[in-house]
Amino acid sequence: MSQHTAGAVVGDARLNGFHFKVLALCSLLMIVDGYDMVSYGTVISHLMDEWDMDPVTAGTLGSVALVGMLVGGLFISPLADRYGRRPLMITCVTIASIASFGCAFATGPEVLGALRFVVGVSLGALVPNFNAMAGEIAPRRAKALFVTLVSSFYSVGGIGAAIFAIYIEPVWTWRGVFYVAGLPLLLVPLLLRHLPESPDYLAARGDRERLLVVLRRIAPERDDLDEVVLESRPEQSKARLRQLFTGGNALNNVLIWVFFAMCMLLSYGLNTWLPKLMQTAGYPLGSALWNLVVLNLGGMVGAIVGGWLADRWTYRNTLVLYFMLASLSLIGLSFNPNSLVLNALLFVAGAATVGVLAIIHAFAVEYYPAEVRSTGVGWAAGIGRIGAIGGPTLGGALLAMELPFQQNFIAVAVPGVIGAVAVAIVAKKKFRVPEPAAVN
Repeated sequence: MSQHTAGAVVGDARLNGFHFKVLALCSLLMIVDGYDMVSYGTVISHLMDEWDMDPVTAGTLGSVALVGMLVGGLFISPLADRYGRRPLMITCVTIASIASFGCAFATGPEVLGALRFVVGVSLGALVPNFNAMAGEIAPRRAKALFVTLVSSFYSVGGIGAAIFAIYIEPVWTWRGVFYVAGLPLLLVPLLLRHLPESPDYLAARGDRERLLVVLRRIAPERDDLDEVVLESRPEQSKARLRQLFTGGNALNNVLIWVFFAMCMLLSYGLNTWLPKLMQTAGYPLGSALWNLVVLNLGGMVGAIVGGWLADRWTYRNTLVLYFMLASLSLIGLSFNPNSLVLNALLFVAGAATVGVLAIIHAFAVEYYPAEVRSTGVGWAAGIGRIGAIGGPTLGGALLAMELPFQQNFIAVAVPGVIGAVAVAIVAKKKFRVPEPAAVN
């Protein structure tokens, strides 16, 4: 009977209930990330009034969680390549939920900032790993769609944060938004019971017994799984970070970091400051929060469509298209259009900014091989957080400068152009690794 690698078994598998269960769990975790990241933008106006904060201070406070995500992505996420995705994911969602709930009891910017930093560290480690998990259990023909589908649920979390803010803040004040943020603790028992370990991780670690258990759930129709061979990668595990810059990988790696940063600057900057920007244009806060809902609805649709396009077109072309749409829609918003056009442009802006966040994660999961995937995706997402950190800070600085409404949106459109250029010049090369030796 012919032998097969674990990757081939997963890639050729037919979709079944196991795939959808893991996909659902990863999507729920993305909702947690979206809610936690957008929640601050929904309460920022109240915090500025209650704590007498100027826009720069408020923007800096908004960036604290993103600094935490930078730390988590760079230094905590890669631990999954050593200890496994499952334990890291469960630990991170537990800590993030407790810290987010604690934000409801903050008495000032310092306490809130410390708690948001902890939330950011946890989410910064969590997000690359459940994105990687979605790609690692997906059949070959649906990898991009799986990762972008999971990533699209970021917008569900963002929409939830905005809607909860509209209806909860009048009753429980801004603190109610953070009460809700503690609910993901209820997911922990589900994760403990139903979340598997990554088959790629188990194969790379040589854990044949646990690998076969997972493969039998991924491909129950196959009767030749006992013939699966493992790919030994003993040298690669010792220098994962160095591999990102050797063997001709450096240029592509840096360019990936650039468009991660530009994408996150757009996404997090808009989700933090859009309600306040719309208020400066004369819209009431309730209407401005609904603009946030439209933005994230666009993000959800854009992520799913982008995954479909990437599987049938190319990641490179899809990403260039999205970055250009982001810039054009934001420039369109600068003309302060009527309500119908405004919402259409916000929807497109959300599809192209929040949506592109899903596609770049799918691209990174596909680009980096299993043995360096958490390190590669974690560092790309982590370095990208520099852009995310800059988003809220840039928004605060723009508001503090009291620029005309039009100039604010034109300034925000620039990162989309930079991202498109970075994607367009990425060399058409795959990540280079030494040829692994196949062993029984």
